[in-house]
Amino acid sequence: RIRSRSPKRRDRSRSPKRRGRSRSPKQKEMPGSSSTEDRPERAADQCSGSTSVHNNPSSEPDSVIITDDDLNKLSARILKAEIMGNTDKVTKLTAKLEEMRQKQKAQPQKPRVREETVILTKTDAKGNARPVFIDPEEARSGKRKKKREKLSVTHAKDGERDRYFPDDDGRGLEDLVREEKTNSSLGQDHLFLKYASKLSKMSDKQDWTLDDMFVSNIAKVKDGSKDVDKLVAENQREHKRLESCTMCIEKCGRGSIVYIGTSLYVRVPTWKSLTPNHCQIVPTAHTISTVNGDEDFWRELSAVKSALVRKFSSLKLDTVFLEFASRLDQRRHVFVDCVPVPEEEGTMLPAYFKKAILDCDVEWAQNKKLVDTRKKSLRKCIPQGLPYFSVEFGLDGGFAHVIEEERMFKRYFGLEIIGGVLDVDVGLWRNPDKETSEAVQYKRKSFEKLSVEFPEN
Repeated sequence: RIRSRSPKRRDRSRSPKRRGRSRSPKQKEMPGSSSTEDRPERAADQCSGSTSVHNNPSSEPDSVIITDDDLNKLSARILKAEIMGNTDKVTKLTAKLEEMRQKQKAQPQKPRVREETVILTKTDAKGNARPVFIDPEEARSGKRKKKREKLSVTHAKDGERDRYFPDDDGRGLEDLVREEKTNSSLGQDHLFLKYASKLSKMSDKQDWTLDDMFVSNIAKVKDGSKDVDKLVAENQREHKRLESCTMCIEKCGRGSIVYIGTSLYVRVPTWKSLTPNHCQIVPTAHTISTVNGDEDFWRELSAVKSALVRKFSSLKLDTVFLEFASRLDQRRHVFVDCVPVPEEEGTMLPAYFKKAILDCDVEWAQNKKLVDTRKKSLRKCIPQGLPYFSVEFGLDGGFAHVIEEERMFKRYFGLEIIGGVLDVDVGLWRNPDKETSEAVQYKRKSFEKLSVEFPEN
């Protein structure tokens, strides 16, 4: 049997054909559905009612952020109302616009992302910062470009090695020297141990050598794009360290400075002083050690030291200069402590310092423990890039020590010896407390009363 279904015919007689727009009774009852032409009074009431709701500040949540687009939309409404000739609406919307502008000024502004081009530097263990040269295309493409390239470009068709790295043809002697200066022996040792532990990947070829394994593995990680993130993070840490340095003259409180020279300044400590008229000589630039200073810095440093020694000698006081340069990779701002002590105790300090330096640090040292700086200046005895401790007694020189184990050598090493000889409280040389601004200003005024004849700029 074949069943056929006839489509149901719609009874069009019951549903009259609608021509034109008509509204249902529900739509007519809605407050915003009626036309303004038929009912002008009701439309005016609706406009005034909607304006009053927007002008009520309590109806708007405080968490809503007002943007420039909101102000532009409201300005467009004001312009439209002016064209229509509705002065009341223009007045209300203008008042609302001023209120929104005041709220926008009061709300917290989001920091705008600003692009900045900086020179990436790499700091070695000696504290030397050198710029890093990276190809932008390599830093942008990164691993994709390295996957496409094959390491077989270092070998000829017959299998013999004709170059060590794919970019050997485009590198000159200056590039090789710059790369050698940026790398250190610690980095080379790290790479050697890293790849020597992978001897299980030895090739079965008869002409395979250990040199092939090292060069092939190093070529895989030679792409500079992998170090970009590390260099950016190091640059950010360096910028943060410079911003938070309290020894730089821009961040140092003016209430503690007693003299400002060309390349250095003299200030009183912002913490408790070991002795009266205790002061500090600080380089103006962010310097990690005085050994790294130039000729102008050393000339001014010797002139300032001579002025302080002459003044304290007139008061029957001996002058001791202490310098501690450590953690050079962290690039801390160095300063020289100037501690005046009585003449009786000052004559015993060289023997105490000599005995303490010979007994400090590790037992088996690679460098000479006690370096005599009485015949030569400090920068001629200590090379750049080494952490050291230095003590000088007036203008006659003193002793220096190259620090082998920085974790064992304390920053208050010299102050501890002077404090032990003077028999002062431990809190004055070991993590002394900070003083208030009034106490710092009092120390500065008392130091200015000495009338030290500093060199003129």
